[in-house]
Amino acid sequence: MDLTGCGLSDPQTQLAAALANRNIKEFQTALQLGAQPNLEDERHASIYEKALSTPGCAEFIEACLAHGCNANHINLKHNKAAISYVCDSRDPLNLAVLLRRPEVLVDRKYGRLTPLHSLAKNLKPENVEQVHRCMQQLLDYGASPNVVDQGEQTPLHLVLRNNRIPAPAKQELVKLFLQQPSLDIDTYRNGEVRQMLAAQYPELQLPPQRSVNDDGEIDLERLLRQLRDDDESQFEQLLAEHKLNISDQENQRNIQQEQYLPLLMESIKLGKQSAFEAILQTGINVNQKPLGQASSAVELAIIWGNWRALEKLLQHPELKLGPDSRLLNAVISRLDQQPLDSFCDYSRCFELLLDSPLVDINEQDASGQVPLYYAVKYRNMQAVQTLLSHGAYIGSKSVFGELAIEHMWPELLEQHFDSCITTNAQKAGDQNFEIIIDFKNLMRQQPNVEQQPLKRRSMPAQDEMTPIACIAKSKELRPLLQHPLISSFLFLKWHRLSFIFYINFVIYTFFTGSIIIYTLLKFHESSHSGLTALFAILSWVGICYLIIRELIQLLMAPKWNYYFSLTNVLELALIVLSIMTCKESSFDRETQRVLAVCTILLVALEFCLLVGSLPVLSISTHMLMLRAVSSSFIKSFGLYSIFVVTFSLCFYILFGKPQEQQEQPPQPGAQEDNGFNSFSKPIEAVIKTIVMLTGEFDASSIKFDSVPTYFIFLLFVLFMTIVLFNLLNGLAVSDTQAIKAQAELNGAICRSNTLLRYEQVLMDRKGRTGYLMSTKPLRWAYERLIRVYPNYLALRQISVLPNDGNKVLIPLVDPTEMRQRNNATFQAVPTNQDCQQKLLDPPLNLLPCCCSMLKGKCSRIDSRTVKQALAIIEQRSSGEQKRQREQNTERRLQHIEQKLEQLLQLLQK
Repeated sequence: MDLTGCGLSDPQTQLAAALANRNIKEFQTALQLGAQPNLEDERHASIYEKALSTPGCAEFIEACLAHGCNANHINLKHNKAAISYVCDSRDPLNLAVLLRRPEVLVDRKYGRLTPLHSLAKNLKPENVEQVHRCMQQLLDYGASPNVVDQGEQTPLHLVLRNNRIPAPAKQELVKLFLQQPSLDIDTYRNGEVRQMLAAQYPELQLPPQRSVNDDGEIDLERLLRQLRDDDESQFEQLLAEHKLNISDQENQRNIQQEQYLPLLMESIKLGKQSAFEAILQTGINVNQKPLGQASSAVELAIIWGNWRALEKLLQHPELKLGPDSRLLNAVISRLDQQPLDSFCDYSRCFELLLDSPLVDINEQDASGQVPLYYAVKYRNMQAVQTLLSHGAYIGSKSVFGELAIEHMWPELLEQHFDSCITTNAQKAGDQNFEIIIDFKNLMRQQPNVEQQPLKRRSMPAQDEMTPIACIAKSKELRPLLQHPLISSFLFLKWHRLSFIFYINFVIYTFFTGSIIIYTLLKFHESSHSGLTALFAILSWVGICYLIIRELIQLLMAPKWNYYFSLTNVLELALIVLSIMTCKESSFDRETQRVLAVCTILLVALEFCLLVGSLPVLSISTHMLMLRAVSSSFIKSFGLYSIFVVTFSLCFYILFGKPQEQQEQPPQPGAQEDNGFNSFSKPIEAVIKTIVMLTGEFDASSIKFDSVPTYFIFLLFVLFMTIVLFNLLNGLAVSDTQAIKAQAELNGAICRSNTLLRYEQVLMDRKGRTGYLMSTKPLRWAYERLIRVYPNYLALRQISVLPNDGNKVLIPLVDPTEMRQRNNATFQAVPTNQDCQQKLLDPPLNLLPCCCSMLKGKCSRIDSRTVKQALAIIEQRSSGEQKRQREQNTERRLQHIEQKLEQLLQLLQK
């Protein structure tokens, strides 16, 4: 039943029917509907292959190529390439469409026959013209006329032995081959081709006779031709003789360094591994690019998926990868492609690159995108898992500010985070049982920067909170903040930063109390002049501290990114207002009171924000509730303010007194109106309406003199006071309930935002730092108090002792080993669990621990993180046991099936 007109036909069926009916419009429509021309049927044949092998299907082939089909497509079941399929059609138009694509493998064999062999073998009187045009196209494209089949016969040999075609057509084919400058008619079958040509066409001029033993005949062009002719043993012999014929060592070195490069590239494309290794042994420069080509040998091996050649190149002692080589990015974009040949394996190339110490797993292209970003972009879950398991950094930003983690699957990321929590293989009840937490994906391992020139405004610093901040902003990834991996990392960051935070908190607390008390004593003209002077001095000390802190932030911040932030503007306003409040100025008394009020408000706001950053769950929860309710109210009220202004104008028009009435003197005994309740001015009408919105009507002072006045007032009460105000209250209650429901998560979000804010003071989004950070003291303070990796946590992992008070141990690295590891370009982080460890120490050893008031508690992580880590370990252990049971059951079932088959065979006998 044809349901095409109803739109219910299967696009794949429609595609096959369109090809059978030669309807190109329906064919293109089916492709647009999602039909797949590469999809194989039960006979392992695809629509694309049928179009290639069917004469008169040039338009269909073009449509398939435009929808993603590959010109070098290979049927893995039959090991047959697209060039072989199209030659089966003997249609020059079909072949012309395919050869419009670059780098088509025109010499690939199928059944030991190249396309030229296939055309010559199927040469008949009825198709001689089509075959002639096809052969000419192949030879013009670069097909070799010297490749032999299993009988050592070239395509010209097969043409000469064909006596069924007309003599003029046969002679034209012979002339076509003789026009090829690389034609070899002497090497194979003892020069039988030359003998046949001399016998059948004595009038034709033949190319000069070749001899393998003639030293002058072995040139680089012949070596390249021999390599393409699929005879590796003969190529190796010619290559060895060519090297012996070069006596001058200088010329030999130049040839090996430059002229052998095309041979190396061609061996990579053709997958000739023996020839490739022979060329490498000549001492060729593997880092040089051939003239006119943009790809080096390593890059070409990745493009063609030649993993054997790539393995040899990566092991070459002289290989040097340039800063612009993006090998991982190139191979990730090809992981889902169909292999071009049997030697092609992009997955194996991907694994070789990850295992090589020369390749940076976090390499960035011109747009700043890393391999992990490309793996997520191509939705390749296996590649993402592999990159993460090898330590890919999840916080790399592109030039557009995008992170790969933004579009990553939360389930996959959580599964990988679970794998980063392991043990030291001890029993869970032992005293020395350790939970090992690996932060390899949260800290980017960098190459050695000691030999690089230090720029004043571009220091090699990394914002370690970038991935955590991205997780905190994403609604899908936000629950991962409670994962033990993230919570322990936040614990370490806060442990390093707590000293700075608490010092700032204590000083600012004293400043807040001092300036408020001083302001009260000053404006109430207290008789305690000594006490007033004392708090004035303390206030000035606090102001000096704020000024010094602001100057340090300005010099440490890169350029002006922090200077113009909202937080910094409020701090500058606070400094200016505090100075004006504490200084004996010439302002009038009322102006001084206004300045004092603004100062107290800013001081209280800054202090509230500082208290909200404390690592206390209840405080952070209430701070978040205040922020969420305020934001929700402002957004909602911004929309509903239209009605507030509307009713204010209505009240001003209805209840406002005329100007003449206002100028009349009040009558004796009449109650004086203060003007606020009479809506006499527009601005007072707006303020009065907002007050009435809360339920404070004072309706007795409103004079209702007509029906419209009653109606407008009742409409305001019903719509604004009852409906709108309750709606705003309901939104506030909803927000607070949602925040309370995830109080622990919100606490992690607050801590992440606090740590991010402190790091953003020091560097911008590109990792650049300010002027003062180039000085040794401040640089040491930054690395000691804020940055975790690499000076404090060189191995990017910690150990927790759950049976010893949840103590945290930091693995130590030998200085010699650390220096050797830094000198390497890129090297995997050692994971030796037997290395020495130390207890987590305070940020400053000379002072008591700042993260807790109890001495000896700072080296212990919270119990909730430990419990979750233990739960993950137990869950993984039970899952592993379950998988082992399933594997055992499957093996037993297979064994039972084998026994039943043997028993059935015995019964049949």
